[in-house]
Amino acid sequence: MDQIYLSRRNLLTLLSKLDRNKNGEETACAIIKPNNRPSFQNTMDMCKITAVDDDEYYKDFEAGIVHPKDDPDNKL
Repeated sequence: MDQIYLSRRNLLTLLSKLDRNKNGEETACAIIKPNNRPSFQNTMDMCKITAVDDDEYYKDFEAGIVHPKDDPDNKL
């Protein structure tokens, strides 16, 4: 199984891109992750990670179960 490491900063950046997209700003909603870190090596040379809003991503199926402490619906 391939492994991609995302930092908190990466995740917050993607969330910001989703918010900016929702507000009509132009953004690709993506970050590029090169495999050039001494630790937390991705298992691919490079990958593109694209953020997709829930209403678009889950339009054809329901979201899977997550631990209640991690469920975003419980953090509102």
